[in-house]
Amino acid sequence: MTSSDLESRIARLEAIEAIKALKARYWYCCDHKDVEGVRDCFLDGPVEIHYDGPVGLVNHRDGLYQIFKDVACQTHIVEMHHGGPPNIEVNGPESANATWGLVYHLMNTEAQTVSIVGGYYEDEYTRVDGQWWISKARFKVCSAVTYGWKDAALRLLYAGASLPALPA
Repeated sequence: MTSSDLESRIARLEAIEAIKALKARYWYCCDHKDVEGVRDCFLDGPVEIHYDGPVGLVNHRDGLYQIFKDVACQTHIVEMHHGGPPNIEVNGPESANATWGLVYHLMNTEAQTVSIVGGYYEDEYTRVDGQWWISKARFKVCSAVTYGWKDAALRLLYAGASLPALPA
């Protein structure tokens, strides 16, 4: 093994660890309603952020910032993201992509519902000036269940392979 081979392998491992830390920071900021932190995980400029459900497609991190601020940052919305394990592919010194599993818990204390959503992220990452950023994020739902509670009774409201339709 040459020193350049070793340097290349170390650079790849460092990239993978930086991308893991970036995604972990993103989920932590989501759960703690840190809108600045969420926005600052994404590349500044044109990006593609596409999530199944009410977020839909956003083409700049500021669009996600506004949606997150308006929807998720309510005191009655309690979230927890459980993600991993990643499958990260480093394509070069400035480019990588990854697939992540996610189980998302959403409790709405106002509507008295608990939703558990499972799915996968397909992300792309870009390194600028030595720092990794999310440049594309696509979350596709593969399972969803919602429970409601009223009058001390728990009942199933929805179960399926996608999110329930939004009320008209």
